[in-house]
Amino acid sequence: MLLKDYIGEYSNVLPLETISKLIRFANTRNFNKAKIGEQGVLNESVRKVNCYNLNYKSKSLSDVHWMHYLSFTFSHKFKQYLIEKKIIEYKNSFAINQMDLLKYTESNHYKFHVDDSGTLYRCLSAIFLLNNDYEGGNLCFKTIFSDEELVIKNEPGKLIIWPSNFMFPHTVKPVTKGTRFSIVTWTN
Repeated sequence: MLLKDYIGEYSNVLPLETISKLIRFANTRNFNKAKIGEQGVLNESVRKVNCYNLNYKSKSLSDVHWMHYLSFTFSHKFKQYLIEKKIIEYKNSFAINQMDLLKYTESNHYKFHVDDSGTLYRCLSAIFLLNNDYEGGNLCFKTIFSDEELVIKNEPGKLIIWPSNFMFPHTVKPVTKGTRFSIVTWTN
């Protein structure tokens, strides 16, 4: 099997009208510089992007609404992915352990990395693309056996799912023009 066989791409996960509302919501939030790992290290040479954490316990009802709505939507896609790929046993429920709204502006990027670690257990990773009116900012994967990269087409409403393990190093190339909005989430 090839790397691309384990990367699920799902188009039109949400209607464009809903995505437009989500981007308008994003434009009202106060983003922070994204950090790396469980200890929250700030290293802009590796990861330079602005982040807004969505969570169920927020005092903002809008945050709670989007967290519930997106968790429900993504959980169904995680189940679909597991059934289609037949890579691990089907689970009836998922614990989405974190969901971040990301805002990449010009020169923002995230160098090659994997999402799972010894202290931060993640099973599946997902990125939901909200827009494509920017340049650069491609999500790319590469195998650990070669430098060949699999480039994911920037498409609003596309959800990309893959195993979080060491076999799936991925990057977000620098944005060269405009602003890239996406949501990243993981299951355990």
